[in-house]
Amino acid sequence: MRSLFTIVLVAAAMAACARTQQEAPVAEARPIAAAAGAPATAPAQRRQPVSPMKQDTVRKQAIAELMAALQGRENEPAGVVFKNVKLHKSMPAREFLTMMDEQYGRGLGMTCTNCHLDNKDYASDERKNKVIARQMERMQRDIDAKYIAKVKELDDPRPKTTCVMCHRGVTHMPNTMDVPEVAPPQRKRG
Repeated sequence: MRSLFTIVLVAAAMAACARTQQEAPVAEARPIAAAAGAPATAPAQRRQPVSPMKQDTVRKQAIAELMAALQGRENEPAGVVFKNVKLHKSMPAREFLTMMDEQYGRGLGMTCTNCHLDNKDYASDERKNKVIARQMERMQRDIDAKYIAKVKELDDPRPKTTCVMCHRGVTHMPNTMDVPEVAPPQRKRG
């Protein structure tokens, strides 16, 4: 019985060795771009994003210049002080500029020139982003009126959607979320 077991074991080992010798060697894995016949190219250089601190500095400087230019008119309606204001016409000019800085600029990770022309023609609608921002503001108002206001269980007595709720400080909204390294803290209710 013992010799039969030894013969079976030796036969299995010999079969395994024969099978290994017959298999073709596996080719080294290469990225598709580096496949045979593909031209070798350097990876494209991505433009580095401007730091939020630098953007904040640029926006604060622009706001300070505008505030100095409209000195004495800070409490007048934005629709009277500025040309081509379509939304927030009755908001005081000071609040309007603060909103542009904090809600739009910081919320979208932009500077003024992402929506306005570099030549300080703030009334111009030439920039696509300015048109989009107005459409998004209308969407926010619609969400607030039709949906958020009807959720009675919310803790905030005056809930309002903002740019940052979706954009999180970046121009193009991410469609995925990072996996948290630690469990998020749980909110206490009651």
